[in-house]
Amino acid sequence: MGLVEMGVDNFKKNFDGGTRPNRFVVTGEIGGDGSTTPINNLYVKAASMPSSTMGIIQVPFRGRVIKLPGDRAYPEWTITLLDETSDDFRTKFEAWNEAFNSHAENISGDQAGGLDLTDTNLFTNWTVAQLDMQGNVIRSTTLHNCWPVEVGAVDLTYDAADTLTEYSITLSYDYIDLHEGQSPGGLGGAVTA
Repeated sequence: MGLVEMGVDNFKKNFDGGTRPNRFVVTGEIGGDGSTTPINNLYVKAASMPSSTMGIIQVPFRGRVIKLPGDRAYPEWTITLLDETSDDFRTKFEAWNEAFNSHAENISGDQAGGLDLTDTNLFTNWTVAQLDMQGNVIRSTTLHNCWPVEVGAVDLTYDAADTLTEYSITLSYDYIDLHEGQSPGGLGGAVTA
């Protein structure tokens, strides 16, 4: 077995510069009663590439446990948005959330007797893409059938200065599609905001 080169020069020669956490774009539509509103990704301050977890089926066998792959689970996905007044996305997220269960009446926004689980105006798709330094998509993930679990609080205080107001949105979804080198629209190349 050969000696492993561990010097800084060897690292610099083999490392491609890595990725930056501030190079991303999020696209999606805020659902609601009968229509959708595209989100302006410039207001998305923070997001993550969503995770997925495989469950473990443990099978006892003669004093040992064999571990087999189980079912896949997708935890909720949270984004952070800058609060603004021109598009007022927060109000639209609140209306989308209320379409599933109104605050006062405790009923679904659909008065026809139930929630239509196939309604693409209520369950929308969202995509998060990781970008390189030139704005090209490295990888992207599309989350299918999203709906808002939580519209986060907006913290207000007199002692905050030199900062913007922000809030979080937590979305639940059914499954994801993983893409290498594709933009949120499914096309390769650079993303323009």
